Amino acid sequence: MLRSLSFAKKILLAAALVVVFAFTCFILYNDYRQREAVRTDTENYLGEIGTLTASNIQSWLEGRMHLVQGLASQLALLEQPDEAGIARQLEQSVFSSNFASVYLGEAATGAFTMRPYDAMPAGYDPRTRAWYKEALAADRLIVTEPFVDAGTGEQILAMSLPVRHNGQLLGVAAGDMKLETLTAILNSLKFDGAGYAFLVSDAGRILLHPDSGLVLKSLAEAYPKGAPAIAPGVHEVELDGRSQFVSFTPVKGLPGVTWYVALVLDRDTAYSMLSEFRTSAIVATLIAVVGIMFLLGMLIRVLMQPLTDMGRAMQDIAQGEGDLTKRLKVTSNDEFGALAIAFNRFVERIHESIREVAGTARQLHDVAQLVVNASNSSMANSDEQSNRTNSVAAAINELGAAAQEIARNAAD
Repeated sequence: MLRSLSFAKKILLAAALVVVFAFTCFILYNDYRQREAVRTDTENYLGEIGTLTASNIQSWLEGRMHLVQGLASQLALLEQPDEAGIARQLEQSVFSSNFASVYLGEAATGAFTMRPYDAMPAGYDPRTRAWYKEALAADRLIVTEPFVDAGTGEQILAMSLPVRHNGQLLGVAAGDMKLETLTAILNSLKFDGAGYAFLVSDAGRILLHPDSGLVLKSLAEAYPKGAPAIAPGVHEVELDGRSQFVSFTPVKGLPGVTWYVALVLDRDTAYSMLSEFRTSAIVATLIAVVGIMFLLGMLIRVLMQPLTDMGRAMQDIAQGEGDLTKRLKVTSNDEFGALAIAFNRFVERIHESIREVAGTARQLHDVAQLVVNASNSSMANSDEQSNRTNSVAAAINELGAAAQEIARNAAD
């Protein structure tokens, strides 16, 4: 197929391939750089959003931790830490406006005082509950992971702190908080429908999640094809056939627990601008190829005109009807000009050779004519000599006949 193409078309084809190759390399390189830039921007963006969200959660929790510490201090200062005095402290409006409930589990009797009041199951002993035992074991304020409240059955979060009265353990004071505020903070991060946020512990236990079915489950259950590692940076995972970016940012300042704000962003959405760039680059490549081919075709037609004229001249010579007196016009000093000069010299030499051959042919014609004339003269002389020879032979024959006749007569 290439053999049947003209030289100009081969140049156009080669130029088209070079342009396509160059643009393809540019697109691939730029796509790689853009992908790296988008990933870096995504990491920075998720890091900033995660830090801000974790800071908001930390500030919200720290404010309530200070309230629990204040409650414990007030209970420790009671002269008579009886049920009435404990209840008065628990009924303060500052606690009711910030906690779902506040309470005290007494160490000596296991008595449980809670405001607002809510009936507890029969046989309920606060000293067996995790919020009590963990605070007592740590001997400081702790924050529990979300758990199901024994009275309401709702998922809550508790802050608890040991209370000591005159150096003796009075009990453990605590405050329960519903998770609506934390949920609202996390649900505010929608990423225009391309992502979401959830809260996870350092053990990989999901504490809050937009999908309530995943709450209190592990990351391995949420990501069956490979759970992301809880570590700094952005991790790429697959869920439901789609790739996702996941980042983890620690919530600092929480005693007793280590939580992370997990941000999830759809990978295709993050790279959507790259798809638009690829489309634009492909369209630009096609336009560039068409434009370059058009301009290059016109340029080649002009530049190849001397070569076209030379081809026509050589074709005339090859057909045997060429006029060797014609010469190519030399209009440039480039390679085509040098080729035209060389062609003219070649034709001139051929012309000289033809003239020499023609002169030699005329000389040969003259010599041949002389030879023919000489041959004709020789042939005429040969005919005359032959006639003379025939006459002599006839005379000899006559003499012989006469001699024989004389001999016969003598014999007679």
